[in-house]
Amino acid sequence: MDRNGFALRGRGWYKAGMKHLFCLAVTAIVCMAAPRAAADSALSADELLASVRNTMTSQGERDVQGQLRKGRTKVPFGMSVRGDVIAFQYKPGTGWKRFDLHIKGKGVEIAEVVGGKAAMMPAARYTESIAGTDICYEDMSLRFLYWKNGRILDKGVDPRVKGRDCWVVEIPNPKPSVGQFAWMRAWIDKENGTTWQIDGYDAQGRLKKRFSITSVQKLKDGTWFFKQMKLEVRDPANPARTVALDYIEMDDLPNKKS
Repeated sequence: MDRNGFALRGRGWYKAGMKHLFCLAVTAIVCMAAPRAAADSALSADELLASVRNTMTSQGERDVQGQLRKGRTKVPFGMSVRGDVIAFQYKPGTGWKRFDLHIKGKGVEIAEVVGGKAAMMPAARYTESIAGTDICYEDMSLRFLYWKNGRILDKGVDPRVKGRDCWVVEIPNPKPSVGQFAWMRAWIDKENGTTWQIDGYDAQGRLKKRFSITSVQKLKDGTWFFKQMKLEVRDPANPARTVALDYIEMDDLPNKKS
């Protein structure tokens, strides 16, 4: 048990109140319980993103474990939450490593935890690879879902993903010098509020990364959660070409606690 009350058990971190489930990442982006606001066509882009975030933070208590996968490389991970801190632990080799996501009103800050002591991570490190994968700290934090001044695109882009009708929300990076993306696009299901796909672009408008849900699982309480998310890295010289594939995969989730 560390000084913040997190206990290591096997492959992951556990706690008694999974209030802010998967930030993210996790990122992400990913919970399929319909937010009330999703049915309101008069919502602004910022209100839609707020609805997505609210859905993420209202999922009750769950323990989350899984793996990051790139080719034959598999990296076990676990997530646990206390209050507004998500502890993310992964095992790149012989030992476990940990970083925390601090959720605040205006966004997400990332802290590295070494020897039980947390230190805020410099923004320059947000794009560092996690355990040799193409997934970085920024990807797992999904901090771009907190960016403001988004807009809903009503033309020039296909609004359907997996046959689902979506709002397409474009979000500019408020600090383009921080992180890997100049702006993002998110496809949010009009019926249930699921974020099926998120695209990240560079300053020249070239697609750099695509996050997409590839499979889901239904829990005993009737809610849905993603089981696998795919991360595609695109060729800077030809954004239509995928040069690397990574996956964020969740173990079967237990029924939500009352």
